[in-house]
Amino acid sequence: MAAGASGRYLGGRFTRRQVASAGLAALGGSALTGGSFGLVRDTRAQSQGEPQSPLVTNAGPNPWREPPILMSVDGLLDVQLEAKPLSEAGVGKMAYNGMIPGPTLRFRPGDTVRLKLTNNLEGHMTNMHVHGLHVSPEGNSDNIFQMVDTGESFQYEYQIPPNHQPGTYWYHPHHHGDAQAQVNDGLAGAIVIGGAFDQIEGIEGLPERLFVLQGPSSVNGELVYTVNGVVNPEVEMRPGQTQRWRLLNASANAYFNLALDGHTLHQIATDGNPLPGLQSLDQILLGPAERAEVLVQGGDSGTYTFKSLDWGGPSQHQPSFTVATVTVAGSPMAPMPLPEKLIQLPDLSQVEIAQQREIVFQENVVAPVFTINGAVFDPDVVNTTVKLGTTEEWILRNTSQDAHPFHIHVEDFQVMSIDGAPQPFSYQDTVNLPPRSSVVIRIPFLDFTGKFVYHCHILAHEDFGMMSVIEVVQ
Repeated sequence: MAAGASGRYLGGRFTRRQVASAGLAALGGSALTGGSFGLVRDTRAQSQGEPQSPLVTNAGPNPWREPPILMSVDGLLDVQLEAKPLSEAGVGKMAYNGMIPGPTLRFRPGDTVRLKLTNNLEGHMTNMHVHGLHVSPEGNSDNIFQMVDTGESFQYEYQIPPNHQPGTYWYHPHHHGDAQAQVNDGLAGAIVIGGAFDQIEGIEGLPERLFVLQGPSSVNGELVYTVNGVVNPEVEMRPGQTQRWRLLNASANAYFNLALDGHTLHQIATDGNPLPGLQSLDQILLGPAERAEVLVQGGDSGTYTFKSLDWGGPSQHQPSFTVATVTVAGSPMAPMPLPEKLIQLPDLSQVEIAQQREIVFQENVVAPVFTINGAVFDPDVVNTTVKLGTTEEWILRNTSQDAHPFHIHVEDFQVMSIDGAPQPFSYQDTVNLPPRSSVVIRIPFLDFTGKFVYHCHILAHEDFGMMSVIEVVQ
């Protein structure tokens, strides 16, 4: 792992092209489980092998694959990521280290992560956001106000708190005005933090699959969606076998309304946060940037479709499409008991609220202008000031006809209610705001001072102004 630890794994404003690629619908609105699939324990061996094709766009089903993994060693993950064009993947495509998605970063609570970002994009400034990580927003940590110009490099360093939640996170650029184009064109990768959650009975030792969901991309005039760079990959299971699936919506603008024919999705975590107990669901809606971890038990032998169901109103409508093909075959296994109790995080329903705020999402599609509390994003204006050590209640009002996934950097929050209806307990860093809705959340600001942002994670909306600056002060 020396090569992985040293990181030697190398495999503006809106333009008309960027507006077009946003899509009318969007504008209309390391303890690793031994059974992990695609686990790369020595990145030297992986980098010396045959390079993966950047995208596989055949109709499929195509062979399953996962991004290579770079893991921390002795408390340190030291990596280099190069953002560069990838013309062999299609016009305008971009990639980290020559692959879509980028390599998966795996480390543990308490680790140090050093990430050197080199910008070899043509005519694009860029930067890095570690989405969902509870780390400092200042200096060379998760500072999205820091930009990296073409031909330059920047050394990021993240101190992961010892009590950080294990789970599924991701990284992507956050250059305002160009964020949706860069993410839509391929710049994204997963982060997996290991920890105590992985040792819970009923989860420990399960084979894992990581689904980095991206798209849509245009291939021969058709819109396609990919899992780990592959259209319609084949997922193999034995009857009765339990697998742990990490689902990451790494698209710029698309929703994934996920369902598996003939099977139940047993959700155990959302946005990197464990649930207090199993939630058995027929479908799970993931807005842009949202993640879910689920347990899936193979049914009878046969072929099943893992799909995104029809979703959205007139301006955001997405028809159903195939995500992957699940083949259940081989000798049956006795189904493992599913865990009933997981981890109960602190309940904020009874804590003292320092302040209640109303955050209103508005849009003018014709302009196009997308605002929060009537203002478009200005990096030089602090829209919200919060005192460290307090918990606030925010009423998120969506006055538009479109859904908006709300995301705040650095901090997770508890979702209290949607349109007055109390919600099952969960901590999230992104929550979908349905059209003309009101969502109440509570956010504890306990550990970090500094400036960061909150915004709509439909990146086309963010780029057109739907983002605000928050500063936490002593």
